[in-house]
Amino acid sequence: MFYKLLFVQNGVSFDPQKKDKIICKEIKRQAPVYEVSYADFEGVNGSREVSASFRPFDLSLTFDIFYRNEYEKTLMVTELQQMIFVGYQYYIIHELEPGKRFKVNPTNFEFLEEENDYSTIEITFTVVDGYSEAVSTTLSNFDLLDEWQFSQNLESLDYEYSFEKSRFSIFNAGDFVIDPRNTDMKILIEGESEGNLTVFNRTTGDRFVYYPALSTARGQTLTIEGVYPKLNGVARGIDTNHGLITLSEGINEIEIQNITRAKSSWDFRFLYK
Repeated sequence: MFYKLLFVQNGVSFDPQKKDKIICKEIKRQAPVYEVSYADFEGVNGSREVSASFRPFDLSLTFDIFYRNEYEKTLMVTELQQMIFVGYQYYIIHELEPGKRFKVNPTNFEFLEEENDYSTIEITFTVVDGYSEAVSTTLSNFDLLDEWQFSQNLESLDYEYSFEKSRFSIFNAGDFVIDPRNTDMKILIEGESEGNLTVFNRTTGDRFVYYPALSTARGQTLTIEGVYPKLNGVARGIDTNHGLITLSEGINEIEIQNITRAKSSWDFRFLYK
């Protein structure tokens, strides 16, 4: 069986396969790597957990390449290596989990079999973040056609990520907390505020405060891009409490306080083990 495959390098997507020449015939991923550190105390039974995290894991692709002679083989191997070892991290999307993408660095290029007219090559990548992420963001359509898949925790309820109210729920369908210090998230807020606009996640206790007045009627829009608050694209962290909004797994109850005519959108990707 042969599999569909997509590399995304510097925003450019392409299939590294070529019909009847380079074909991906096997995809294997390592199970999640959960690393725990313990401390031992004299006179106390067992050990105490100090820290725990999910570590990078391996993703392996096996290719068959077909050629007519040794010269063509050399050219094809060189071309494949140039596509794989580009000198920076990139994403792989594959047919077995089409709704997810894996940020990788290549670590091994090994010939499993070599014949006069074909070779089998296994290429191993390290998934550096220790998780995969949704191909699409929360502001795309949830239609399960190309960009989403079953097993992505997408429940039957029709969750929204754009709102025209000040109290609402944000559903994080992933397996990890969305933390703007580690992953992309963009919050856009419009409305009328006389000051002390506050975004409060009642579920996590996180609170972000923007002190000056805000008026969309006068053309102002507040965005929080990762850890950077901006007013009309200009950094305004000095006008805030330097708070961050994280999203726990599952339902997050959100309030935007001290604002009227509130509109907001929440754009991020779910993260998976």
